[in-house]
Amino acid sequence: MQVKPIFDEGSDTLPSTYQNHSLGVGLALFGGVLMGCIGIAGKLGAGVGLSPFLLLAAQVVLLAPLAGIFLLVRQGVAGLKPVSPWILVVRSVSGFIYFAAFYGALKGIPIADALVLESTNPFFAMLMAKVFLGHRVSKGTICLAVLAFLGVCLILLQHSSQGILNPYSLLALLAGVARAAGSVATGVAGRTEPPERIMFYYALGMLAFSASIVAWEGASFEASSLWILAIPALLFVPQNLAYTISNHIIPAYLVGALFYSAILVGVLADRFMFGTEFGIRGVIGMIITVAAGLGLAWLRSKESE
Repeated sequence: MQVKPIFDEGSDTLPSTYQNHSLGVGLALFGGVLMGCIGIAGKLGAGVGLSPFLLLAAQVVLLAPLAGIFLLVRQGVAGLKPVSPWILVVRSVSGFIYFAAFYGALKGIPIADALVLESTNPFFAMLMAKVFLGHRVSKGTICLAVLAFLGVCLILLQHSSQGILNPYSLLALLAGVARAAGSVATGVAGRTEPPERIMFYYALGMLAFSASIVAWEGASFEASSLWILAIPALLFVPQNLAYTISNHIIPAYLVGALFYSAILVGVLADRFMFGTEFGIRGVIGMIITVAAGLGLAWLRSKESE
């Protein structure tokens, strides 16, 4: 017998705990902090020459089996069969590109800048939803997107010795595009797939892609670096869980705004752990981009009302 997913949106049987607004806010902030810590691990890994794909494989090595166990408990063996496998593939590919690009970017730019650049994903998500799903985009949203683009340009120029085409900054921006694609794919997948199945194939797909590339490139690591790989492996499980639950308790726009706590963690780590000096142009770009993201959250709240 199939059991109704505990995170099924629109369910009238959700436990009252999951309807608690304060819990959702706390989980979103907590998930952001954990994401910032994962960024720290990525920066440490880049410092000792670890492959981005090795970091990604380590990140999902625990989530994949745990998500599979959870799926079997909730849905049984029948729950392994997807209704729309193609959209699950799209989400897994998007997640793989997102984190691989994010880890790759950390080889050349500070954690905070990488997090700010990938946090442009709501604007890319709205563009994709407009093009592929026909969603309406308001004039206010367009203005905020232009503002975010201005901030992004300042960040890109801050770290570029060759003009705007800084490869590491562009990798972080690619992470934002891929994260947006994954967000849109998740929304589409949610129409036919329970959240636990989406999470399982998301983790399994990323593990398969990253492990294949690690084997192909022959990536290796010293035993002394094992603790660095353990950080994303241990943190990504609660981070993903916190993000998933918070999205089912409070509106997605609020989760996105609270997730900026990751950037604060990145700024503190850059300054006190890695001794990063931020130029005025980059700082202004970060402020403008984050302000645009927060403005978008506020605009969505007004539109939902």
